[in-house]
Amino acid sequence: MSLRSRGSKWNFTELDYEFESFLTNMSCVAVMRLPYSMRCMMAKRAHDCRRIINFFNYFRMMYCSIDIETKATEILLMCLFMLICVVFLWAMSFNIGTFFSPVLKIVCLKLHMNEYLAGVTFLAFGNSCPDIIANLMPVRADAPIFTIAVGNALAIILLSGGTVCFLRPFKMNGHCTVRDLLFLLLGVEVLRYVMAKNGPGTVTMWESIGLIFVYVVYATVNVIDLVIMRYSMKKLRRELEEMQGLPTPPQKEYMAKMKKLSLLEVDDELPIHDTTKYRRSWASGRHFAETTAAGYFVTPKQKDPPAPVDVEKNRKYLYNAENPKNLLLFREFLESLNPIDGEAWELGGCCQRFFLIIRSPLVFVLLVFIPVVDFEKDKHGWSKLLNCLQIVLNPFVIITLVHSAVASKYHTWYLTLNLSISMWSPCLTVPLAIMIFIHSRTDVPPFYHLLFALLTFFSSLTTIWIAATELEVLSEIVGIVFHLSENFMAVTIGAIMNAAPDMIANSQLTLQGYGRMAFAAIIGGPVFAIVVSLSVAFVFNKRVRQEDAASWVFGEHGEICYYFLVITIATTLWWSIMFDFHARRSAGVFLWCIFLIFMIFVALVEWEVIHDLTVDQPLQPV
Repeated sequence: MSLRSRGSKWNFTELDYEFESFLTNMSCVAVMRLPYSMRCMMAKRAHDCRRIINFFNYFRMMYCSIDIETKATEILLMCLFMLICVVFLWAMSFNIGTFFSPVLKIVCLKLHMNEYLAGVTFLAFGNSCPDIIANLMPVRADAPIFTIAVGNALAIILLSGGTVCFLRPFKMNGHCTVRDLLFLLLGVEVLRYVMAKNGPGTVTMWESIGLIFVYVVYATVNVIDLVIMRYSMKKLRRELEEMQGLPTPPQKEYMAKMKKLSLLEVDDELPIHDTTKYRRSWASGRHFAETTAAGYFVTPKQKDPPAPVDVEKNRKYLYNAENPKNLLLFREFLESLNPIDGEAWELGGCCQRFFLIIRSPLVFVLLVFIPVVDFEKDKHGWSKLLNCLQIVLNPFVIITLVHSAVASKYHTWYLTLNLSISMWSPCLTVPLAIMIFIHSRTDVPPFYHLLFALLTFFSSLTTIWIAATELEVLSEIVGIVFHLSENFMAVTIGAIMNAAPDMIANSQLTLQGYGRMAFAAIIGGPVFAIVVSLSVAFVFNKRVRQEDAASWVFGEHGEICYYFLVITIATTLWWSIMFDFHARRSAGVFLWCIFLIFMIFVALVEWEVIHDLTVDQPLQPV
């Protein structure tokens, strides 16, 4: 209830109304200039501080519950927050490697996608989905979302792309890479035109919806490209069969068609690679030494991808029709919930084992409610008793978390869990779990085990979204405490934090032999983020239809991010063509250097050493 509506009851003066207006327009940065004794009251009442929250209200925690009174205590708490950021980054890494990536590969295999289409669709969507949700959260209600989106795109291409090229050499799909880079350029140019037409103005509803059409065209072109490629492969196979039937087939023409078919088959369907060697190398701590054995900046010889796994053999590895249906039920349950990987424990040293112990509580929590569906594992990760429990626990936990985040009801500094909807989910899930328990066996997964992948997919996205949003909130709070501008934090620390889960997912896929899929997601993810995530934000954020809305949407560093993104697209096209679309370590280092130059440029602008690339607004005479 506003002061105006309560004025008759409490007899407020104009000074009270003016103070309410001051609190409405007051920035949280201004709270940091007040004495520590006043910050608790202002953190509760300043409207801007209410948007920098997610599952925790950190300002109320800092200045009301902990009651910070000195600068030293404040800095110490910021160090703790940065340590929490590292924990969130690890949680995303474990989530992506254990739950999200295996399900992604299974879905793409069942839909008969190739690596490139999987990268620009499902992987790009999975990487960008947290950003879409974040754009609808209070923390970005009046944030410079153009600067954030383009800055994130820069960090993903330069950091994640550089890491992928550095870790393992691979051959990119040439025409797909060129096409996607040009679509990325088209998307950012259309977006810039929508916001800058006739000077900074509003973004209409139809313009917001029209932006989505760019991505629809982009996805359609990728699907048509795969269809045409497979039609060409069928045609080549038919021609080769006809040539084999000839008494004297022309050898030169036959070999040329065979070579062309072999090149097309490389980009056909997505296989499930056996990553046992990669996991053991990583667990033993020898992986980095092995990848840099020839030298840190020497591109090693391109390796053949790992052998594909026998999916059906892994599924029936322990199956015997004479076994009882509940053979070793509780032993299997306890082994599935073991948070310490036995293989990693045996291969790792003292530091690795200490890390396994430290992370075990978080691993246990994730294993309890997120099902593991992985074709590389025995029985595809099936654990009868645990999976039946997860049928009940998973929807309950996910509905509770999402509903609580939407309701946004806080008890002092933490979010109150809202059970009003999730409390009814056991009415459906408990009978279903009982039916599956009665029907299924312990030694082989049931035919409907793939449906558990839906639970894994959505719960993985939910936990990644929570971690990514908390990272953004914490990075903004650290910036505010150290008196850094919101725009600077968005394009530096915020962009790096946003690119972290993409970099983790793409690096793991590259090391497992899916380099083309990872690089496709590195280009396709920014296309999705710039076009779709911003258009969704424009549709639901009514403030963008106010006069001169484009000025705050574009942000102070919008021009810098735009020009550096164009430079990145142009130089990526250049080195890709120069290297005949072979990813090399020198290309990775080159991308890192561009990001370093970008960071230095933005820092110099923030410290007012140089002028930014925006045009100064002329002062109107009074």
